[in-house]
Amino acid sequence: MEREVGWILNVHVQGGEAVVWFRTVEGGVLRLRDLYRPGFYILPRSHADLEVLYRILGQHQGVYSLCPEERYITLGSGEKCRLLHVQMSDISGYREVLRKVEGLPYVGGLYNTDLLHVQQYLFMSLNVAPTSKVELYHRGGRIASLVVLDEEEDLQPPPFTVLLFKVRTEGWLSPDPVRDRVRAIEVNHDGEALILCGDEAEVLQRFSDEVKESDPDFLVCPRCDDFTLPYILKRAELLGLGLQLGREDGNTELRNLTLHGVSGRVFLEYSYFQESGIAGLVELSRFSVMPPSVASRWTANRVIDSRNCFELVRRGYVIPRNLGGYGFVRPLSAVVNRDRGGLVIGPRTGLHENVAELDFESQYPNLIVRDGLSYETVTPQGPVSSGDALLPYVTGRFLERRLRFKRLRKKYAKDSQEWVWCEQRQSSLKSILVCLYGTSGCCWNRFGNVLCFEEINLRSRETLVKTKDFVQQRGFEVVYADTDSIFVKKAGATREEYEALASQIQEHVGLPIALDHHYKFILLLPSKADPSGSMEAQKRYFGILTDGELVMRGVESRRHDTPEFIRDFQQKLVRILFNYGCAEEVASRGYMKARDYVHDTADMIVQGGAPVDQLVVSKTLRRPVDSYMVRPPHVAAAMNLTYHGKMTMDGEDVDLVFVNAKHPNPLRRAAPAAIYSDDRYDREKYLDLLLGAAETVLSTFGFSRADLKPATGAAPPAKEP
Repeated sequence: MEREVGWILNVHVQGGEAVVWFRTVEGGVLRLRDLYRPGFYILPRSHADLEVLYRILGQHQGVYSLCPEERYITLGSGEKCRLLHVQMSDISGYREVLRKVEGLPYVGGLYNTDLLHVQQYLFMSLNVAPTSKVELYHRGGRIASLVVLDEEEDLQPPPFTVLLFKVRTEGWLSPDPVRDRVRAIEVNHDGEALILCGDEAEVLQRFSDEVKESDPDFLVCPRCDDFTLPYILKRAELLGLGLQLGREDGNTELRNLTLHGVSGRVFLEYSYFQESGIAGLVELSRFSVMPPSVASRWTANRVIDSRNCFELVRRGYVIPRNLGGYGFVRPLSAVVNRDRGGLVIGPRTGLHENVAELDFESQYPNLIVRDGLSYETVTPQGPVSSGDALLPYVTGRFLERRLRFKRLRKKYAKDSQEWVWCEQRQSSLKSILVCLYGTSGCCWNRFGNVLCFEEINLRSRETLVKTKDFVQQRGFEVVYADTDSIFVKKAGATREEYEALASQIQEHVGLPIALDHHYKFILLLPSKADPSGSMEAQKRYFGILTDGELVMRGVESRRHDTPEFIRDFQQKLVRILFNYGCAEEVASRGYMKARDYVHDTADMIVQGGAPVDQLVVSKTLRRPVDSYMVRPPHVAAAMNLTYHGKMTMDGEDVDLVFVNAKHPNPLRRAAPAAIYSDDRYDREKYLDLLLGAAETVLSTFGFSRADLKPATGAAPPAKEP
């Protein structure tokens, strides 16, 4: 018997066995097998029906075993029921037997039938989440036993290897795999970029060789499932090539593509990898107890359902079919009174000095854990107590883990690898925790209970009201509050006083809250939809902290598509405005100096002095280029890129420069930055962007673009690429 230590990379089921791919600490990769018997549970209508079911199913050659078992069938139930556990020899006859059983009059219910085979294996046999570190014993390629190793404190993710690639085609817009050939494949492995180009057959074969030589665990590309992989495999098939993209000898065929990838490698979407990295993917995979290939493609509801089912199986439950969660008939008045979401106390728009932003740490998850709010504990008569409620148990464990990485992140510099790992892990867990709350009442949640969702919101609103009353009683002014944060001020208050206030609130309401930001100045903005400025806006403000850091929400500098020049201008404008000792000086001297800066920068743009490389606008394609009925600038730029041989897929960013934004032909309004070499740009367009950013910062003090906008004259448009 051989012993190995390492990480479970991927798992899938075929026939009567599970295939487990395993990366060792020494860097090797093993293909191991394990026995798998698919099964399901039957609730007989009576004891006599149980005997009949024994006789009927016992005659079926695909049935391996029949065994009566005591299991819970209803969430929150304290009594087990006697069920018949049916196990098959392999997966080949599973669906046929299930269809026959469904039509029998002796059956009162079926359970575990909509769990995937890989879920059944992981939940009931292996009992280990993929990507976990384990000590494993095997003999002859078969798993004998394994022990999960504790790596809760580890920050660095498992040493899985990654190869990123992108296919360039000859197709115009969306390529046709039958008609349009592969022109080039860009490959990046361990930071080394390589472009494979030339004859199509040679490009594909070199790509296959590169995959085999670099031997990655993950193949990452844009649109991997619905385009890239099917496309290159179809092209290889048409050319009579045999590509080996997996770890086993033999060609990778289009019909063999599945969610689990191909023979030892995981296919991953580029946009997901870019955002979450391996560290974030590991958190998702371990939470869902699913292979990373599947977990990364599932919706939040399915990920959460998988975790719920795993926990319940461990507690002795069987899993009912997913027919949606709890529903209750209620008067409309009851729905209106309860279904209100979070509470917002509208901002007092304008400039404020010495403001503290106090933030409840993971308020909704903490409410779930503190108050035991779960699918089974919130009834029409009100919440009931349960020491082992499902939702608080699941939430509590991963809430604690997320907060650990969030706090650990503060110990590292933002440009360090450790900071990135912390951020990827806590961000992935944050998304899960938000969805645990958000799907608690969802109709697609197998156990969802709308009353639970409403109860969480109700307690959040009550907490914020209680907090508001508490701080006001202590002489603090509330200038804004939104769901889980409250902005307060008090003349002369110090940072220590605000921190003491947070501690007092935490003791008063029973939830963790801390001083998140201490503003020297903050300007709460009105709604953009109300030109008069009388309507306040949520999450739209900017300020400078007492340590000099800028905080901006809902303004141009926070937008992904704001050019670097405009972003830098707006941030510098805020610093100029706030570079004074008190609010009165900000509104007078600060405003006048900021206004002069706007004027000078506007003149620079009008005179053509702004650097073109800082005027690039970046927008994301949300769908294939040829599916757009209209052609906004980024779509037109993507079409232009394709015409010049640079294909852009949905999910990717398109960088462009406005050259003539009012041109009647949409294709001539903006040029792709990648092929634009002129130093001219649409001065009027960028002037409008600049003055819009200036209005956001200075309109509170009376600034208007109409008062300042200089004449653009007859400046010539930029040359078209």
